[in-house]
Amino acid sequence: MNIDDLMEVWRSQDASPLHGVNETLLRLALRQDEARLQARRRRETRMVYFLCVLFIAVMALFFAMMFGNLFDNGQGVIVGWDFIVPVSGAVAVLLMGLALYMTRRAQALREQAFGDSLRDQVGRRITQIDDAMTSERRFGRVFLLAVLVWTIAMIVVNKRVNMEPGDPFTAWPGIVRLTIYFAIIWLIGRWGARRQMTRVLLPRKRRLEALLKELDGQ
Repeated sequence: MNIDDLMEVWRSQDASPLHGVNETLLRLALRQDEARLQARRRRETRMVYFLCVLFIAVMALFFAMMFGNLFDNGQGVIVGWDFIVPVSGAVAVLLMGLALYMTRRAQALREQAFGDSLRDQVGRRITQIDDAMTSERRFGRVFLLAVLVWTIAMIVVNKRVNMEPGDPFTAWPGIVRLTIYFAIIWLIGRWGARRQMTRVLLPRKRRLEALLKELDGQ
């Protein structure tokens, strides 16, 4: 039985609701729920950090190829954009990793304020739901924006690898199409996040808040 099942049992009772719920099972369900959350966070963190390393490595490779092609061709024409664009892509990815680190660290500090009592376990779970509805959604926007900047930088650098004109504005048609695609992805993601919040997270938070009030009243 998971935490939602226990909350439904507790909510459906008429009198002294908490007394009808096995406290041991409730504690176990809360621990299992938190363990699944922490496992998901670790997977997401490893994935984002891996993407950061991969994106920077790919950008560095294309940067080296760009300079190699220019000099091997005997042109040796380096313009300011040749430095600005790849550095901007790499910085965007680094900021993405930093944003995730700061988000996770801030949430960990908030969770450390709670102890091991049943009331503290419920309170910690509420803060985790709040974090999913606020901080994680904000990081999702940072992630999408960073990937967009990196991808635009790759389009421009790839043109230079092929020894096309160095002016990044010659890549505008592709950049505009890419931005539209990312905007569509962002809108779909926002719709999905709102749907999850209204159908899953908010009802779960309300049940936990009601349980917290019941614990405070004992």
